[in-house]
Amino acid sequence: MSYDIYTGLLKAFPLPMAKTDTCFAYDNNHPKFDILKSSYPIETIAGSGDDFSKAKNLLHWVSDNIYHKGDYSGQVPMNSLDLLDAAYGKGPEHGINCVCLSIVLTECLLAIGLKAKTVLIMPCSPYDGDNHCVTQAYITGINKWVMLDPTLNTYFTNKQGTYLSLLELRSHLANQEPVLFNDEAKYNDTTWTDEAAKENTAYFAKNLFYFQLSEISAFGGGDALNRLITLCPQGYDPKRMILCNIDYRVKLYGDSPSLQKWKEGAEQVEYHFCSTIDFEEA
Repeated sequence: MSYDIYTGLLKAFPLPMAKTDTCFAYDNNHPKFDILKSSYPIETIAGSGDDFSKAKNLLHWVSDNIYHKGDYSGQVPMNSLDLLDAAYGKGPEHGINCVCLSIVLTECLLAIGLKAKTVLIMPCSPYDGDNHCVTQAYITGINKWVMLDPTLNTYFTNKQGTYLSLLELRSHLANQEPVLFNDEAKYNDTTWTDEAAKENTAYFAKNLFYFQLSEISAFGGGDALNRLITLCPQGYDPKRMILCNIDYRVKLYGDSPSLQKWKEGAEQVEYHFCSTIDFEEA
């Protein structure tokens, strides 16, 4: 039933297509990327194949060497170097969350010259305490974006074997068309069963209602002027959704300084919106 509800929401609320003034950009030349490449063997791991081969190799490397820890609350700076230093090869107790894993993968891809971006994928309901985060990489050989999830060591294809972008995945699920995971898909040390694949398909359907990402993909998130961009159905109010979600958490768990700080910050956030056309531009 949950699969039908989540895919039904995607079907009922399409994403806008009209062009906006948003222009996503990608910084492949930050000086810290030289340090990243000298500190970790990402160029060797990526190999000398095509763009998808390089992206896939780095996806598996990140997923195989860093554990996911959903309740991660570390104070490590949000950049690939510091996150790798904190978590790489250090076991489950030093795991990081999906946002941090995606930042590591995105910045590794940027460092080897690919266009990549970290994307928050968000649910519709303000009474949902969970969302997810993935990476999108632009693959020049096939001239399209492909979604890569380092938390689940996965990417999607359709029945024809075409690698899917986030928008294509959303569209396939909205129409309840089959989507397939790669054979290496796993969560930490647990490979997927058929039942887990079904559950995770519903999980993605839940979290593909709207997207948020930085306008400029850069080491450490770029500077303070980097805008947060939202892609959501017309008429949907993501700011109200977040504020209602914080109130819901207060109701469930009680008030706390961290929730109040989060609410104060959320009230000040300025929202900028894009369309599917902007989101898909290379």
